[in-house]
Amino acid sequence: MRHIFLLMSGLISLSLVGCATAPKSLYSWGEFPQQTYLSLSLPEKAMPQDQVLKLEKDVEKAKAKNLAVPPGLYAHLGLQYLNMNDAPRAIQYFELERQIYPESTVLMDRLLKKMTGQTSAGAKK
Repeated sequence: MRHIFLLMSGLISLSLVGCATAPKSLYSWGEFPQQTYLSLSLPEKAMPQDQVLKLEKDVEKAKAKNLAVPPGLYAHLGLQYLNMNDAPRAIQYFELERQIYPESTVLMDRLLKKMTGQTSAGAKK
């Protein structure tokens, strides 16, 4: 009788674990993973204009919900603007990525230096 009780308790516990909800994500990912995959796997189908529209819409949705934009999204937007020959807008997004995610400073500084000769105030040369 005791074994049956233990077995039933175990099964009930396992079934309740399956009812737990998934943890809330730190970031509002939106279309970013799909667009990144598309640009890397099928670049001929990843039109920069389409990516910019989708990702900027995702940024607006994240801001409206007061959620964070994932790391790399602003850098990806900057790259897409660079592909569209809009260097000033690309620079804005690279600087925004560096500002929001300081761990990207080295990469963003290298990109900015290559584009403009500009570095951040705290970066070493």
